[in-house]
Amino acid sequence: MIGKESWGKGIATKALAEFLGYVKTRPLFAHVAKHNFASQRVLQKCGFVISGEDKFSDENGKEVEEFLLKLE
Repeated sequence: MIGKESWGKGIATKALAEFLGYVKTRPLFAHVAKHNFASQRVLQKCGFVISGEDKFSDENGKEVEEFLLKLE
């Protein structure tokens, strides 16, 4: 999590890119809620592509739609 005061400054993208430089395992997979546009954009900037869709239940039992993303 990154504090709201730091949103939109490229910090998450830079952190993920740095992480991906250390982790050479491919493919890598990510799950992101469909309503979380900022996280989707971070993943896509780092080369992940949407490869599917799914649903999960959050901690309150509410169904959340998500994208599955893959990095080759």
